[in-house]
Amino acid sequence: MKKNLKKVLSTGLAAMMALSLAACGGGSSDAPATTAAGGGETASDSGEATQGAAASGDVKTIKLFHRFPDDPCNAFIEKKIAEYEALHPDIKFEVTSAQNQPYKEKIKVVVGSDECPDIFFSFCGEFSERFIREGLLMDLTPYLEADPEWKASLMETQMTEYTTADGMVYGIPFRLDAKEFFYNVDMFNDLGLEVPETWDDFIKVLDAIQASGVVPIAEGNQDKWPGAHYLGALNEQCVPDDVRAKDYDPKTGEFTDPGYVEAFKYYEQLVPYMNMGVNGMTHDMARLGFTNGQNAILFAELVEITNIKQENPDMNWGMFKFPVIEGAKGNPDLVSGAPEGFAVSSKTAYPDECVEFLKWFLGAEVGAEQAAEVGWFNASLGVDEGLTDPSLISAYEVIANAKKMDIWFDNALYSTVCDEYLTQISDITNGDVTPEDAMAKIQKVAAEAQTLAQ
Repeated sequence: MKKNLKKVLSTGLAAMMALSLAACGGGSSDAPATTAAGGGETASDSGEATQGAAASGDVKTIKLFHRFPDDPCNAFIEKKIAEYEALHPDIKFEVTSAQNQPYKEKIKVVVGSDECPDIFFSFCGEFSERFIREGLLMDLTPYLEADPEWKASLMETQMTEYTTADGMVYGIPFRLDAKEFFYNVDMFNDLGLEVPETWDDFIKVLDAIQASGVVPIAEGNQDKWPGAHYLGALNEQCVPDDVRAKDYDPKTGEFTDPGYVEAFKYYEQLVPYMNMGVNGMTHDMARLGFTNGQNAILFAELVEITNIKQENPDMNWGMFKFPVIEGAKGNPDLVSGAPEGFAVSSKTAYPDECVEFLKWFLGAEVGAEQAAEVGWFNASLGVDEGLTDPSLISAYEVIANAKKMDIWFDNALYSTVCDEYLTQISDITNGDVTPEDAMAKIQKVAAEAQTLAQ
């Protein structure tokens, strides 16, 4: 992809993107927030250098937009950007942030405009590839090829998710993530339950928990992505890899394989074991039900370990992988999840400067600090060195040992297909539609998407 060196004309991104604070983890409050990093004082010598550069007109302003407005993540980002500015007095950052859903809506609007940030958070998969088709993301491949040491330092399984089929690298992971079932170890022990490995065993465990008077599964699907994560994992098991690959491509998607209906039916089995008001509850509210002992099981992201420990430091909890559906035609060995990272706008006036910052910010040294302070890992090898927290070590091993990641379902799908899927998952949860009718509606939208995506 050719680099567009057109200078960004507007400096009003911070005002335009003013959004609200929310949790670092996916799906917290949608309240908007704006932060400006690098605004604090630095060492006097670096301050004088910055003032001198500004006076001479040599300061380069790089606009960065991310979706992690709450601490400790936001504080970490601000701290590291301040450090980078002190080391590079000719660089100044303007930073804005927004929580998950507002961010998704805002970036779709600004990425193609003159208000586009130079560096911005972007999910991998179809979420980013729609921007690639419009020529809006910078190709990072030449930079990686020119720096073999940098390229070799990045975890290959995670970089694959930020690489197109024709080999374009369009992002660098900021945090690695996957999905596991979290469970209350004390509850399991009190009931004499073992961690289930198969779907049939899972249902037996849920029955036993329910019979004890405890609602087994904590679930909040107000923001719709939590239900999508269930369906993504179930599709992995019920639909062959090659079929899913064809259907998740908007140009060829049909969703006619019977495994998709089966996946909905398995999800339907779980609904009676969930708390009341699933579609009216946020995921964060559901997680509190788990950490407060109201529920025994939570399907959660590894990046939520920090939240769980903060909400109940004394809780005795463990993790288990998605149970295997015996006899299903999909792939039970996939790890559901994906890295989340930063991309560079093709419109940036400072491509080299943006890449140099990402090389540092997403490198092993800063990544190790991030792991210790935030509990999240970037894709640089060695960021786990020095970790002493057993839960974080276990989380890292889930990702590091994965043979192949399967991207978040709601990020893998074409936008219109995704929206219809999310609607149907909500309707299934409410008992308003059958799996067969739900898939018929999705198939119709998928057929329309084939034309739109050409």
